[in-house]
Amino acid sequence: MKHVDGVTVVLPAYGVSDAVGTVLRDLAVAAYALRIRGIGLRVLLINGEGEALEDLATAAVEGLDLDLRTVTGPADGGAAYVDGFRLALQEDDAHLIATLDANGRHDATEIPGLVDLLLRRNADVVIGSRWTRGSGTPGLSLGRWVLGRLANHAFRLLTGTRGIRDATTSFRIARRQVVEQFEVPDGATGSHGLQAAFVALAVANGFRVVEGPIIYRPPVGGAQGGLLAPDILSFTQHLAALRGVIDRTRQRRLSPSGRRFLDEEFGAAEDLERLGTAKYFFDWVLEEFAEHLKGRVLEVGAGSGTISRKLVEGFADVEITALEPAANMFDQLGSYAAISPRIAAHQETLDAYRRTHGDQQFDAALYLNVLEHIEDDATELKVAASVLRPGGMLLVFGPAHEWLYSDLDHKAGHYRRYTLEQLRRIAVDAGFEPLSLRYFDVLGVPPYYLVYRRLRRTEITGSTMWAYDRVVVPASRLIQRVVPQPPLGKNVILVARKH
Repeated sequence: MKHVDGVTVVLPAYGVSDAVGTVLRDLAVAAYALRIRGIGLRVLLINGEGEALEDLATAAVEGLDLDLRTVTGPADGGAAYVDGFRLALQEDDAHLIATLDANGRHDATEIPGLVDLLLRRNADVVIGSRWTRGSGTPGLSLGRWVLGRLANHAFRLLTGTRGIRDATTSFRIARRQVVEQFEVPDGATGSHGLQAAFVALAVANGFRVVEGPIIYRPPVGGAQGGLLAPDILSFTQHLAALRGVIDRTRQRRLSPSGRRFLDEEFGAAEDLERLGTAKYFFDWVLEEFAEHLKGRVLEVGAGSGTISRKLVEGFADVEITALEPAANMFDQLGSYAAISPRIAAHQETLDAYRRTHGDQQFDAALYLNVLEHIEDDATELKVAASVLRPGGMLLVFGPAHEWLYSDLDHKAGHYRRYTLEQLRRIAVDAGFEPLSLRYFDVLGVPPYYLVYRRLRRTEITGSTMWAYDRVVVPASRLIQRVVPQPPLGKNVILVARKH
């Protein structure tokens, strides 16, 4: 879980004289709740009304322990948020930047819960959503409820951004790097246009966006806000124009030059957990390696320990050294290793392990859905060769075919998908003799291409994995008994011996 030390709240205020005091007092409550968590909160009030509003704000926070700064800004939601983002990045070093309306519809006391959700889900943006399960909308008339639903349906349809129920709300919390990468597109005028662009480009840039339930309240006093019917035409025109920007951003991110993964934590932990339920799939993979899984086995990138457990349970002659550098993966692996005398777990990379433990220790090195996560895979295999005994085995299983590279690959931190020749070349250059190299899971290609490449799904669901493991895997396995060297496959599998 990434550390967070502070939240800066960007609060545009114009036409909200009746509401600003209530909102600031709610923010003081949120600040107290966050301080208990060791997180500070600062409010950046973008004043679009003048001195009278500033006086009201100053009076409202008197006696409250709330860090408030008021600056003069435009009386326009979109422009005010842009000014607030710029100031928050220039003058504050908070890890999180929050936004909400100052009309009282957004309950600022819900901010700590949204921060908790962002940290728990390892997300980059959390939306305080009116439309997700558990939300309530007592502040919406029937007409505004319908209008809001239609606006968000138009957002998903016109931008191609799937899975977001409430893109037009301003109530959200984002990590600093999301705001730093946000470039305001042409035509993103008004609060709703800006908010929609922010969400769409965050998704296109590969950031993880989740939604949390809120209670959307009636406005305080005469304050209003919200998308109105006359705004719909300009809003939909903006969304249509935004589609080109989104597609170019996504294509740039998915290109080989755009694959940059800097996190110290694994970004697809929940997907990995669901993938770990694919019993028949992993049984099939391990059977391919079975005759070489004996003696001292090095498992590189062991994750939460799914394969380590299978090795302990299925191979009596194996002693495992499991390496996993990601902090959010290692806890579960380390806990299992603590009660299993046949597993030694280390939170480090192979190169770091080698420097402290030396060479020529292992009978086999296993990379199961791991090598594609390593930027310099050629050097990695040379290090693997150094820690293997003469005649030791290299066992690699990974994704195949660059034309299958998808948003799910990027989310998981894949630098590449392999061809046979590509994997053969780096294995030979590292000092290995390939004994078996082929494509694997030929029937897995069509569903993967459809779901993750064409439909751009970014999550592995439990139902999808259940159907794949119980229907596709047995059929694909049967085909490969007849055609052991298929011309393509969802994965590639290599068995090689160290010279």
